[in-house]
Amino acid sequence: MILIYGSTRDDVSYFETRIQNKKEETIFGKYKYLTGTMSSQKVGVAYGGYTNYLSTAIVSTILAKNVDIVLVINVGKCSAYGEELKTGDIVISKQTYLAEVNQVGIKDAILGQVPTCPQIFITDAYVLELLNNCVNKIIKKNNSKIGTFMSMEKILHKREDFDKISTSNGVILGNKEDVVFDSCTGGVALSCYLYNIPYISIEVVENRIDEAPSISNYVKVIEHYLDIGKAVASFIGEISRNDVIIGNE
Repeated sequence: MILIYGSTRDDVSYFETRIQNKKEETIFGKYKYLTGTMSSQKVGVAYGGYTNYLSTAIVSTILAKNVDIVLVINVGKCSAYGEELKTGDIVISKQTYLAEVNQVGIKDAILGQVPTCPQIFITDAYVLELLNNCVNKIIKKNNSKIGTFMSMEKILHKREDFDKISTSNGVILGNKEDVVFDSCTGGVALSCYLYNIPYISIEVVENRIDEAPSISNYVKVIEHYLDIGKAVASFIGEISRNDVIIGNE
């Protein structure tokens, strides 16, 4: 089974319409969870984690109940840090940080690291290559990037808000280009690490971090959700044909 996860119903609505043989349940009595098939592959679709706290709890609960899950795909929207990304760009995770975690001095933890866990959650290379190929094949707009996800609980809109995790030349935890921020991927990555299951995140840029969200930008995001949906559906089909997923080492 492959789990597709998002913060809101808008994030996953494409997949809800594509899924066949639907069965519905809830997590914690309130978060909707669908199972069924897509491209001959058993899938699950869930949403509801507006923060990393909730996404960790929801995804971990689903993984505990469904031992046949081999991959988690996080979908949604994000904010870009640099000027090289613009509204409507699609970014695929090569790595994820829990950017606001600060347990420095506890069990030799470094900035952005939960003690006993890695600082960086690396996306499986095979999964990344396969999804990126599907995105390039399906989406002809040349607006996709492979980037670094900084996942935080707080939504920040000013560059000075990032001073604690950035240096004077704009490098954030060692990364500068194709950096995006969200509030969900980190929780998904952490859950998958704990269950030794690969994850990947694919999101649409809504705005840059020094721009306030707007209705017009969100409309553009929704338009590009169709592109993400088609690319992920193609990706799932490829996985079904290849029947190979590599877990965490």
